[in-house]
Amino acid sequence: MRVFMVRHGETILNKKGCYYGLTDVSLSDYGIRQAEELRVLLADQAFDRVISSPLARARQTALRILGDSTVQVETDRRLSEQNFGVFEGMTYHEIESSYPRELAMWNESFETYTIPDGESFADVRSRADSFADHLWKMADSTRTLLLTAHKGTLGHLLASLLHLPLKGYWNFAVEQGCFSCLDLEDGYAILRCLNSVRV
Repeated sequence: MRVFMVRHGETILNKKGCYYGLTDVSLSDYGIRQAEELRVLLADQAFDRVISSPLARARQTALRILGDSTVQVETDRRLSEQNFGVFEGMTYHEIESSYPRELAMWNESFETYTIPDGESFADVRSRADSFADHLWKMADSTRTLLLTAHKGTLGHLLASLLHLPLKGYWNFAVEQGCFSCLDLEDGYAILRCLNSVRV
């Protein structure tokens, strides 16, 4: 199975530099243009299935890429971005001002600290591991898959599929306005491209 991974296009909260996961915002005008450019770039790719995070910015990206295709967009909550809890919608400086103790604890134990009312880094990896298992089960019945999700979940998913530890997330910078591609083949995940703007 060939898997195309796309991070959603830009939102206004991206431009502001906010931490946001489950805050359900739409694409900015520029984010829409990014998705439209990906539609042109991937126009010759026939997707057997499309799975998106349930959040609007990811679903909008998928729908823009598909254009008038009849393929339905499925959603899976395991692809949702990290829940930043009390940090949601805030910049780093705002978090530093409003939640200095929690921020210090997060910085000290980044992988395991659970943000109040939110998730830990490890929680997101656990969701990604579960979804990776789902992908391996799909590999025999699906030829080409499009995933639209978020920087956090796609980074963890790449690390999971490539059998990297939790810290393997930091090996990947998943950018907007491009796609990454890997093949699931004979029990191996083969990374074909990362952040490509060429097919």
